[in-house]
Amino acid sequence: MEMCTSTACLVTILCIFARSSAQGICHHDRQSHRDAGFSGQMEGNCGNVPYKISRSSCCNGNITLGLSQMVANCCGSAAYNPLNEICCNNNILTLSSTQAKCCGSVTYLTRTHLCCGGNKIYTLKENLSCCGNKTFDKTTHCCCTAPKLEVKPKHETCCQKATDLKCGSNPYNPHEQICCSGKLYKRASALTKCCGEDFYSLSDDNVLCCNGILKHNVSEQSECVGGVIYTPGNTTCQMSVRPRLGEHCCGGQTFNPHTHICCNGHSHNKKNGNFCCGSEVYDHHNQSLRCCSGHLYKLTNSSGEAECCGNLLLQYNNNQTCCSSSTNTVMYDTKQNHSCCGHYYYNTSLWSCCAEHLKPTPKPNNSPAKYRIKPLMDLIPKMCNKKVFFGKVESVALENDQRLVVLKFVWQVNVKSEKIIKDPWLHVSLDHCSSPATENGMTYLWEEIHNGEYKLLSHPVDLTSDIQMFYSVCYQKKR
Repeated sequence: MEMCTSTACLVTILCIFARSSAQGICHHDRQSHRDAGFSGQMEGNCGNVPYKISRSSCCNGNITLGLSQMVANCCGSAAYNPLNEICCNNNILTLSSTQAKCCGSVTYLTRTHLCCGGNKIYTLKENLSCCGNKTFDKTTHCCCTAPKLEVKPKHETCCQKATDLKCGSNPYNPHEQICCSGKLYKRASALTKCCGEDFYSLSDDNVLCCNGILKHNVSEQSECVGGVIYTPGNTTCQMSVRPRLGEHCCGGQTFNPHTHICCNGHSHNKKNGNFCCGSEVYDHHNQSLRCCSGHLYKLTNSSGEAECCGNLLLQYNNNQTCCSSSTNTVMYDTKQNHSCCGHYYYNTSLWSCCAEHLKPTPKPNNSPAKYRIKPLMDLIPKMCNKKVFFGKVESVALENDQRLVVLKFVWQVNVKSEKIIKDPWLHVSLDHCSSPATENGMTYLWEEIHNGEYKLLSHPVDLTSDIQMFYSVCYQKKR
């Protein structure tokens, strides 16, 4: 077994393994998994008052504390959790069932009743449908929309033009109209397309639909890649002029990478640290500092009894709960009979959770996940001296309540002895429902907790930058 003592050597070995996979190159494992939900603007203004989007919500100029804007809906001027509550005519009601819907100011069950006209509730029967606030039997009658909305026998001329298609609660003719996320528009031609709730024509100039958001005044050459608009030829690195040969860009200035480090467009002297936390630089050996997804915190106690919750710092002695998935991390006020399912906080009497997927079928014996996975850097330095390894999920199968995972290209690392143990295959068995979700092709950090028993630790990691950072920090810590 070869000894490998340098970070560069370790990364080279990892790249060699990666090249032998189906992808054929040493590459990023879907970079969007690493960044989604953990970066970006987390503060906003509610009227003229600043507020934290990650721990409060703004509705019509009023702030609701303890519920993140990322998972809340507005009901008039108050925010609510749509998993456990419903807003009917600006009143927040507690859900009695996941199938409950609004009908005016009250709720009804969709499996037993029908709401017509937005305020009339009828007992649900076979072939019964709505026409305004009235009902009709679809086998004998139809709902005519012109010249007015009314029920007519099926032999009437208007019934031949009627359609069962609906946009939201409104019937529509797809030959004349287009339905975009519940909103109706006049269809100008076959080139009319939806982009989220908006519409556009393929023949429109300087318009681009990017991840459901319609962008105007963009270059004809622009492309939408991963939710970001790119324009070919834009190589100025945010500068008004191109840098000279050999110069590196950092925001609107150049910097020397031998003496400085660039963090989100801000240049810092490496003497102050060589790790970025957002736009700041810090020394990872400093135990009083904690970087949480680009936000640098100074701990107020020496025991370090705090952990990251996305870009927030969660103190263990407060009454808050952190729920996270590979795309989002949200902090909630702790409530009885509630539990995490990925980044959602749900009422266990309404929902059940299996492998981070909510189901509207509560189960008395349902056991939620007992732990949450974290970004790789949030696990350092705790993981530096443990028996951990990086494994890529090759395939998954279910057997009874077990998730059987085949890991390919496993790199088991014992930092203390500076050895890499290579094993091309490893078979892992997890309790399916109480374990976080895994995705084929993604690489994760794992821990062997007992002989043949393994625990998933991290969000999907990057095969080069994340793992290089992990080794670099751990080796420097050991020295």
